[in-house]
Amino acid sequence: MWVTGSAVALRPFNGPQRAILNHLQKMEDSALSRHQLLFGWVDYLLFASTLLVSLLIGVYHAWRGGNSTSEYLMGGKSMGIFPIAMSLAASSISGTTLLGTPADIYLTGTMYSWMPLAMFLCTPATGYLYLSVFHRLQVVSANQYLELRFNHIVRRIASVLYIIKQLFYMAIVVYAPSLALKQVTGINVYLSVGVMLGVCTFYTALGGIKAVVWTDTLQIFVMYGSFITVLVKGINDAGGLGTVWQRNLDSSRVEFFNVDFDPTTRHTIWSVIIGGFFYWTSFYGVDQSIVQRFLAMPTLHRAQISMWCNLVAAAGIVGFACFGGTVVYAKYFDCDPLTSKVIEKADQIMPLFVMDTVGNLPGLPGLFVAGVFSGALSSLSSGLNSVALIVLEDFIRPFFPSIEDQTATKVTKGVAILFGCINFGMVLLVAQVQTILDATLSFNGAVNGAMIGVFTLGMFVPSANAIGAGFGMLISFAAMMWLGVGSQIAKSRGLRHNQLKTLSTAGCASFNSTITAISQGLMKGSEDEAPFVIWRISYLWYTMIGMLIVLILGTIVSFMTGRQNPRLLDPKLLCKFSDCFPSRKVRSTFSLSLICNRLFFVFGM
Repeated sequence: MWVTGSAVALRPFNGPQRAILNHLQKMEDSALSRHQLLFGWVDYLLFASTLLVSLLIGVYHAWRGGNSTSEYLMGGKSMGIFPIAMSLAASSISGTTLLGTPADIYLTGTMYSWMPLAMFLCTPATGYLYLSVFHRLQVVSANQYLELRFNHIVRRIASVLYIIKQLFYMAIVVYAPSLALKQVTGINVYLSVGVMLGVCTFYTALGGIKAVVWTDTLQIFVMYGSFITVLVKGINDAGGLGTVWQRNLDSSRVEFFNVDFDPTTRHTIWSVIIGGFFYWTSFYGVDQSIVQRFLAMPTLHRAQISMWCNLVAAAGIVGFACFGGTVVYAKYFDCDPLTSKVIEKADQIMPLFVMDTVGNLPGLPGLFVAGVFSGALSSLSSGLNSVALIVLEDFIRPFFPSIEDQTATKVTKGVAILFGCINFGMVLLVAQVQTILDATLSFNGAVNGAMIGVFTLGMFVPSANAIGAGFGMLISFAAMMWLGVGSQIAKSRGLRHNQLKTLSTAGCASFNSTITAISQGLMKGSEDEAPFVIWRISYLWYTMIGMLIVLILGTIVSFMTGRQNPRLLDPKLLCKFSDCFPSRKVRSTFSLSLICNRLFFVFGM
């Protein structure tokens, strides 16, 4: 039964089919009304308390903090290991992960469960290569490196691309929990979007980076607590881990060794591990919201420790989200809520599961919604704070170098408020996408490829010049956006479908085999028209492809236009293994023993 999440290609209805669909719509309305009643005052209290505490943290740090720009944007470079690590994890795991990942596992199987390994592999690459360069230079904005290495034009291009990416990304992560809240309460999506944007913009603009970091620390614990509670109850209701495993095994969802080399296969070992490695390296290595937190710490050593601590927290919740997809399937293995029209989008299946599982326990639905909102708030606040820093450092300070600290702080607060308002409009566009996880990783992968490509070109190719860097970055961005947008358009028209596992409605009380057969006919996509083969490439390859475009074109164009003389470069601008690793034994390669020692040190803390 081919279900594509939020949109399916429907054929014209005949009389009996239309009657059946009308019956399904009535069932959906009844089901939603039943679930909405289960969200009681205790749930609203827990949910509201999460928002209130976040606001109070912002007020506290606005009262305690100074008026300097350094204090507001960089925390005075005195932030501790634990809050930074938890903040990194919370920002990495947005509401799209908590909602999109279980839905993806439910629909396509367990291949995505390799993603924590990709996160592990990217940790030494980011912590000991890219991060070491930024710390040596003590830059404020990550894009400041591009001006030091190339010129101010390359820096401005990267800053514009980053702002565009954050506008779309923040809209996606704020839209996801709004869908969840609608599923369990009936509250209008755009009303909850407005509330979330208002709360987040307030505490981010008021308290700066310290408010962002400490609210993230609170929110990561809310995310863990809510998800684990729901999963434990779901496993118990299903009859135990054995039942969960068997039901997924019987439907061929348990799949860990798909070694298909076809790049159009959505999830394989290669796409998840290799593609995921480049995606997470671009995120942790050069993304301003992440680099900003690392640079808020006094030493490189402490920043690297926080990176390993972040790995444990972030990979852990991704693993829980993947496992959550199997638990959800174990509950709906014979009565798929998508096919039966109980929900409209695949990303609503986790909230539905929550209400069916713990809806009769006061407070637990509210705890889950608070967890999803916490994931969105952490990503949103990080994005607003980093965009404010980018605008100040890359667009305002170069033209007003003598701007006073107090004025600069006010400007950054104003920028945060402005972009919070703009994001409300962006949500209207994001609402048209299909599954949230796919859209998030597709767009981020497209932009991140250009970003990590130009930083990698600067750090690892000494002969690269500004012309090659700018040309490669723009071509990469244009090509990958064409690829990402084309893929989403193909899906919205029903021309491309994710490779889904079978879904069944055989156990639905109000359905019979005839209805199931009709549903299969209705939801089968058009096979007469296939999308362009490039648009079928797995979204997990986007970042790597974008990065290779920058590296190849940037190097070629640099040699054609007069390559950079490496001897004239500041050695601090280049990344060498001998500079990035303290041990002489690892001047040319990564040291497994060093990594293990770091891990033991982290866990010993």
